[in-house]
Amino acid sequence: MTSVSVIIKAYNEEAHIAAAIESALAGLNGLQGEVLLVDSASVDNTVKIASKYPISILEIRDVNERRCGAGAQAGYLYAKGEFLYLMDGDMVLDATFLRKALDYLTAHSDVAGVGGRISEMSTKNLEFQNRAQKLAQLSPLGDVDRLAGGGLYRRKAIDELGYLTDRNLHGYEEFDLGVRLRLRGWKLVRLDANAAEHYGHSMSTYRLLWHRVRMGYVFATGELLRASFDGNYLVHVARTLREFRLWIAVLTCWLVFGGMLLYFSSKLVVLGALAVLGFIITILTIRKRSLSNGIYMLLGWQVFALGMLFGLLRKRVPPRQPLRIEVLKFT
Repeated sequence: MTSVSVIIKAYNEEAHIAAAIESALAGLNGLQGEVLLVDSASVDNTVKIASKYPISILEIRDVNERRCGAGAQAGYLYAKGEFLYLMDGDMVLDATFLRKALDYLTAHSDVAGVGGRISEMSTKNLEFQNRAQKLAQLSPLGDVDRLAGGGLYRRKAIDELGYLTDRNLHGYEEFDLGVRLRLRGWKLVRLDANAAEHYGHSMSTYRLLWHRVRMGYVFATGELLRASFDGNYLVHVARTLREFRLWIAVLTCWLVFGGMLLYFSSKLVVLGALAVLGFIITILTIRKRSLSNGIYMLLGWQVFALGMLFGLLRKRVPPRQPLRIEVLKFT
């Protein structure tokens, strides 16, 4: 059996896919391994570029099945490795990380997955600027509840779950995976070692927010809650997912102001809402030292809170239900 399978998820990554594949092949140097690209029906030259390399290429043909969770799951179904490394098509894997992660997993049989430091290389918009500033908080070292940004997983642990990532999820698939693994007694660890560089979207701040809406990422929190309810781990998600509590607070505020319309004049309620919004923007501006950042964060909260409601209502299919995958190349 192949030792390590590197699964690369991609959609319209013609600018980055060559670097991602070459870094994966370099990371496997000296190891038994394979690289699988799972393309989500890209409309650019991602597949054409990838076909030049000695890798397997799978394609999710149905655009309605295009989800973050679907890509990794498709790779898992075809991977031959005892260990599975997940990465995105806009990442560059550190050449030394796979061996470090393998050594750790070999020495710690109770650990299901190992990640490392992810460096945000794109800071052309406020989202990635904020992410880069909060890197230590978003990706703490030691025992963790998720391996955001990718990691090396023990296949034995994944097989126990029955599936790798939930094909219904537009996001938070690694968080969902982490919850399910930890509920079965497995641990996740982030090493103090460089794992990958992430070259995220370079589009403007508000274009990126619209892109999140258009691609369905804003539904992810609601979809995760539905998944956790069906899987009987809702309490664990609600307790540990900070965004859930934030979106609930946002929706509660609007519910309160909506209820006030029954007892007070609309003019008074609107003035009250504007006062609260102004106060929040002031606090965020002070924290971020940027008025534009404060306004963007507040707007983003509203969009993602509303998206959570829509995500809760979206139709689900069983996570183990087969995906419609076309094998373009298999090594």
